[in-house]
Amino acid sequence: MANTATLNAGTTRSSTNTRSAATRMSGPVSGIMRDSFLCVTKGQSVEAALDTVKRSRLAAGLSSIVFVVGEKGAYEGFVRLSALVRAHATDLVDGMIEGKDFAVRRELDQEQAARQLQMKDIALLPVVDGSNVLVGVLAFDDAMDVLEVETSDDIYYKAGVGDMFKTTDHVRSEKLTQGPIWYAVRVRILFLMVTLAGGLLVGGLIDTFEDVLGAVIALAIFIPLVMDMGGNVGTQSSTIFARGFALGHITMQDFARKHLLREAGVGLTMAVGIAVLAGTVAYFWQGVPNDIPQLGIVVGVALFTSIFLASVLGFLLPWTMVKIGVDHAPGADPFITTIKDFTGLLVYFLMASWLIGIEI
Repeated sequence: MANTATLNAGTTRSSTNTRSAATRMSGPVSGIMRDSFLCVTKGQSVEAALDTVKRSRLAAGLSSIVFVVGEKGAYEGFVRLSALVRAHATDLVDGMIEGKDFAVRRELDQEQAARQLQMKDIALLPVVDGSNVLVGVLAFDDAMDVLEVETSDDIYYKAGVGDMFKTTDHVRSEKLTQGPIWYAVRVRILFLMVTLAGGLLVGGLIDTFEDVLGAVIALAIFIPLVMDMGGNVGTQSSTIFARGFALGHITMQDFARKHLLREAGVGLTMAVGIAVLAGTVAYFWQGVPNDIPQLGIVVGVALFTSIFLASVLGFLLPWTMVKIGVDHAPGADPFITTIKDFTGLLVYFLMASWLIGIEI
């Protein structure tokens, strides 16, 4: 290893990586790493490390971290520039090293590497080869470009404007907003068909309980409430899952024990609170005046079922679709809407017919 004043693999090198991270949608982190970085050998002094920084022509973002390498360029950790400035000139960098286990392999996926850097309080992520030799760094701005592209894709797909048969392709806004009309129709209408089928199914359910509605007209007042409240909760949950999964806050490991259980707790709490409130309103608004006090219980139980089920499905269905290899973003919401609408109204009408005493 040469000393810190020379330009080689151990100090600063000019970067040949000039393409934006956003132009590469997938692949190893080596495809977006920069080969310009500052480093010193283990055992050198703070004065020598600062001299390397002073002689460097790197931008400020690449100069805030000085990496430390051992024999043959093996990664040992890093020292922050702020720590070097505060240290005594004769001190050794060895006692200031951080992040000995912080480096990632060059074969690691870009998005996974970007997520790791996002969770760390550091501007550069060291990248090593199979022999633990420092070969490059992932800069924070490049990592954010990768995450922005991946998150944008998830948002497009969730809105129903992604192509479920080409989930690895980047959905370009220009093509959707300025391209052929039939392209936008084709990629969006498929999932609308799921919603259409679900609406017809729910309509058939309402038709089945036509006699119940005819006997108690007040039941019709709360049908939109049962359907809309569950729909909003389901959309909230699936959106939280999509964003959390895209940003790495939700992982496939321990999903049921950690993420699904937590969401079930949130859904249960919301369901109880809203069911009690809405049931009380229904009791005094339509129940007592129409001599059907049971209506409050009917509305409360139906809302509890719809909200709790929608909350759990909002996490469970997207997770299941990811596990079986189907794009969850555009496909989860139509299924969630159909299931919770049908189940919520079924409970609503069954409870009404039982408590109020109407034969189906």
